[in-house]
Amino acid sequence: MEKILEQYFVQNNELVLTNIGTIHLTKKPATWIGDTLHAPEQSILFTTAKIKPNAKFYTYLAEALSISNEQANIQFEQFLQNSFDTQDGNIAIGNLGRIEKKADEYTWVSNFTSKHYYKDITISPIHSNEEVEKQKSIPWTWIAFILFIIAIAAIVFKTF
Repeated sequence: MEKILEQYFVQNNELVLTNIGTIHLTKKPATWIGDTLHAPEQSILFTTAKIKPNAKFYTYLAEALSISNEQANIQFEQFLQNSFDTQDGNIAIGNLGRIEKKADEYTWVSNFTSKHYYKDITISPIHSNEEVEKQKSIPWTWIAFILFIIAIAAIVFKTF
């Protein structure tokens, strides 16, 4: 069941645990400040809002376990209750982290830190000592005049 919950979280960036709380993936995009591109930040946050998962979650769970939605609901709630009773009061969500229960309080212990994957980049301006040669170009009016002379010459040559 834990692998299924981890996969659901990775795909949907959210996992609601019935009457326990919700795990969210928060993202802060990369930003330019001066000459530095600050890396994007991602973190997993836990809120203790006691809500129930939506129908999409139960459909996903039912398909993963090859059972009905009602059975998925029952098995999920039994899993949550049994996990806190038998596994030292915590549920591991894959390698992302775990939820620990101490008395009647739930806390999230995250194993995920985006700083391991993204680093800040500092870019300094490039200074060149070479002088750029100015390219010589022919004005378009001279090109049009040359094409006009060639066209006249071709007409005269074709008529005689």
